[in-house]
Amino acid sequence: MSPVFDDVDVAQPYDVFISYRRATGSQLASLLKVHLQLRGFKVFLDIEKLEAGKFDNMLVTSVRNARNFVVVLTVDALDRCLEDSECKDWVHREITTAIASKCNVIPVFSGFKWPQPERLPEDMRALVYFNGIKWIHDYQDACIDKLERFLCTERSGGSLSGTNSPLPDMKGVTHGNPRKDSDDGLDSTG
Repeated sequence: MSPVFDDVDVAQPYDVFISYRRATGSQLASLLKVHLQLRGFKVFLDIEKLEAGKFDNMLVTSVRNARNFVVVLTVDALDRCLEDSECKDWVHREITTAIASKCNVIPVFSGFKWPQPERLPEDMRALVYFNGIKWIHDYQDACIDKLERFLCTERSGGSLSGTNSPLPDMKGVTHGNPRKDSDDGLDSTG
């Protein structure tokens, strides 16, 4: 291991790896990290765990070793991935690594609109089919409760959010339907 990373054991699995676009998702990513840590999850967030120097191998290894992969999808979060056929963009690379590693992938949406699936590189198109959670600032506790249930589903060996096994239809969950805008919010039935 590089001496730059002596204080971080990349082989040690994290409960959650949080991926985000720095320009639009850093505040929500940091908020999710704090909430999840308060609930006892071991969370990887790059600004906290990475030191100076070469970081690419450590990031990829950390994604592979994570049980859960939370991707924060904010305004324009995937725009740089659209023409990235060589997987040079870091958000693209993190998503494809998580999918290939069979992590429990959980998108968290905030002001995000899906591009047409055919515009996404083929290696990350599966992302549009993962169940996700719409972040609603006024209902942070409910959103974190739901995220924790998605994370604990993986812990207990139940259905993963990206498999064909059905998950219960829960309020506030935005299914990864690329033809539906993810701004419908919680319903008023309960």
